[in-house]
Amino acid sequence: MNCARARRRAGFTVLETVISMALIGLVLTKLTLVMDEARRAHQGESAAMQLEDQAMALIDRISYAIVGSARESLDPALLAPFPMAEIRFQVSLGVEDGKVVWSDPEKIGLEEETGQVYWGQNVGEPNERRVVWANTVSEMLEDELMNGVDDNGNELVNELGLAFVVDDKSVTIRLSLEREVEENKRIQVTKETTVTCRN
Repeated sequence: MNCARARRRAGFTVLETVISMALIGLVLTKLTLVMDEARRAHQGESAAMQLEDQAMALIDRISYAIVGSARESLDPALLAPFPMAEIRFQVSLGVEDGKVVWSDPEKIGLEEETGQVYWGQNVGEPNERRVVWANTVSEMLEDELMNGVDDNGNELVNELGLAFVVDDKSVTIRLSLEREVEENKRIQVTKETTVTCRN
């Protein structure tokens, strides 16, 4: 009789096994959800850092290109508060026979249809050179809408993702880059700097 009793008590019942499996399933599901959320957060943070680095490198590249130009060579010659999405300029290559030698006309601009920032030399001529510097530029500057109003509080209206503002010998460059990290979730990074034409 003791032997029969011992057999009845040994092991788990079906109900205990089902409950145990359900608890293990819940714990594993929760663990998977937490790991997935951590992965998404890391991806978003990583994408934001990459976009920040790209924006900083691009605004530095644009600044270095413009800083050697002369104010007189800047085109368009519109002054603040009118932002432009492209700028034409010529860079001083040095002095020869007492005269300043200028580079071929250069242009940095935003291709609105593709969101690309490009640098070009002799644009529109047979010997044109053109290089795309970035392709993640947002349609409009951060917090700006195409509505004829200054939405982002910088006293300029309807700036595109790349905006140049000429004020005497200085050029203010504003740039917003944008990337989709998840479906319907985008991150945006905006950089601004002002350079002074040296020549």
